[in-house]
Amino acid sequence: MLSLKLSAPLIGLFSAGLLCLGLYGMSVESAPFLSTAGTVADRLQSVAADPDVPFLSSKRALGVFDLDCRRLAFDQTAETIPFEDRPRLNDACYERAKSMVAAAPGNAILWLTLARFAATDADRRDTTFRALELSRAYGPWQYALATDRMQLIALIPDTPPAVKAIVDADIATLAASYRGREDLAKLYIAMPDRRDQITAAIEKRPAGQQNQFLSRIRRNMQ
Repeated sequence: MLSLKLSAPLIGLFSAGLLCLGLYGMSVESAPFLSTAGTVADRLQSVAADPDVPFLSSKRALGVFDLDCRRLAFDQTAETIPFEDRPRLNDACYERAKSMVAAAPGNAILWLTLARFAATDADRRDTTFRALELSRAYGPWQYALATDRMQLIALIPDTPPAVKAIVDADIATLAASYRGREDLAKLYIAMPDRRDQITAAIEKRPAGQQNQFLSRIRRNMQ
C-alpha cells in the first residue's frame, strides 16, 4: 500500500508530462493551418517562409500543401494571386513539392504537382519530364491524373518521346473506363491535335463503349 501511495504523485506527474507533450504536438501540427488563414498575401508569405513544412505528420503536411499550393495556384475558385507574386509562389511551392515527394515518393498526385510547378520555369524542364514519368508510373489507372497530365503536357513545347508515350498511355487509361471516356470526349473537342490518338484508342474498345464516347461528344458539342 505504501508503494502505491508513493507512486501516485509520480503517476500524476507523468500524466501531466504526456498531456504537455500532446498539447505541444497539437500546436505544431495546427500552426501551419492557422498561419495559412487570412488573405492570399498571408498564405503566400507562409509558403515562402516555410517551404519544407517541417515536423508535420504526412497527412497534415499533405493538407497544408493542398491548402497553400495546389488550391492557391490552380483552384479556379480561389482568390486570384497578383501577377507580380506568381513567380514567388511558383518557386516556393516548387521547393515544397520537392520536399513532399522526397518524403512520399510513391504519391502520384505529388509528382504531378511537382511537374506543374516545375513547368513554370523553362530551366526545370528535366524535372518536369521526370516528375510526369513518375506520376504516370505511380498512378497509371487514376483517370483524373491522366486527364491532368494530358492537359499539362499540351502546354509544354517540344516534349521528348518518353513524355509523348505518357500521353498514349493516359489516353488508353481514359478509354478503358466510363468516367475516363467522358473526360476523353471533352479532350477530343479541346485538343484537335490529339484526335487521331484518341480515335485510335477508342476504336480498340467494344462497340457499346465506342457509342458512349460518340454520344458524349455530340452532347458536349451542342
